[in-house]
Amino acid sequence: MTSKLGSGGMSAIAGQLGISQDKAPGAVQTALSVLTGAVAKNASKPKGAASLDAALAKDHDGSILDKVQDFIGNAAAGPGAGILGHVLGRKQPAVAAAVGQETGLSKQQTGNLLTTLAPLLMGALGKAKQEQGLDASGLSGMLAGESKQIQQSASGGLGKLLGMVGGTAGLMGLLGKAAPFLKGLLGRK
Repeated sequence: MTSKLGSGGMSAIAGQLGISQDKAPGAVQTALSVLTGAVAKNASKPKGAASLDAALAKDHDGSILDKVQDFIGNAAAGPGAGILGHVLGRKQPAVAAAVGQETGLSKQQTGNLLTTLAPLLMGALGKAKQEQGLDASGLSGMLAGESKQIQQSASGGLGKLLGMVGGTAGLMGLLGKAAPFLKGLLGRK
């Protein structure tokens, strides 16, 4: 996912949050790790996978990734808050506080970051769904595989944070080994 953000998107996020461009990639990676872990946890059950599949088919075709910088500039008006409500539920305030503590961002900065990244993550998942022809079961399987990668590279603070979103042993390592679709958004190859 990082390549879709590229340096321009990362700069836009840094500007939006009022943080240095050096701090932005780590904050984005941590937040994406948590969001991905939460989506993977939700999709690990058939009903959750079906809900994700339906949401992606209806609202998240990946086109948001074609205009990342424009979206980031208007993220507050986007669907991020609603997505976070579905993905994190009642855990949203606690997760946001923990992400803030892990990244050194303020409560407001963390909220803005999560609200900005949630639609981008859903767009990346929607694009993967289309390109790979995934159904609910396929999405669940893909996210389970990503969860395994998350487990392999999470550090102490991130591991605790992922556990907070209901993570299993498989939700612990995106920080160092982001999933291919996350790597694409964040600009890594």
